[in-house]
Amino acid sequence: MDIRRIETQVTSLLREYGYVFEKDDYVDIVDFVQNLGFIVGNAQLDDNEDGFLAIQSSSMAKNGTHIANDKIIGVNSKRSLAWKRFIIAHEFAHSVLHYQAGEIYLHRENKKGKDEEENAADYFAAALLMPKESFMRLYEKLKNEGLNQTAICLQLASIYKVPFDSVSRRISEVC
Repeated sequence: MDIRRIETQVTSLLREYGYVFEKDDYVDIVDFVQNLGFIVGNAQLDDNEDGFLAIQSSSMAKNGTHIANDKIIGVNSKRSLAWKRFIIAHEFAHSVLHYQAGEIYLHRENKKGKDEEENAADYFAAALLMPKESFMRLYEKLKNEGLNQTAICLQLASIYKVPFDSVSRRISEVC
């Protein structure tokens, strides 16, 4: 996994979206992916499934015409808001990191354990939802206020609306 390449890709995508690194923190992930042509929805999935990504190349659309909603991210309707946000970002990451233009692509999140592709998608999702510059700025601010690591993680999880575990992992990766 090339962490620098992922951080660069995420930074570029966020800049195009209009994210201002010096002042913005929270990323509205649904709006973000919708601006890139995805539709997002809750899906009735088994408990062991988090979500899925489906992409149909426009060139393969019926009668050669473009189908407006040919990129779909579905999230397990039973997950918390924080996990849904992470799942959306994770599935979007697969579209950037692993999708090859011109193919029909389906990714379902249902396997145990993490391989290199899944770890890369997790890292990308964390970088997208907790942009490095913003994250480090807030982390240092909270640390300088004298908060302990648990309190810092809780505050950051609340600000970025992501799972506590994702914050803890992001701290270990970038701080």
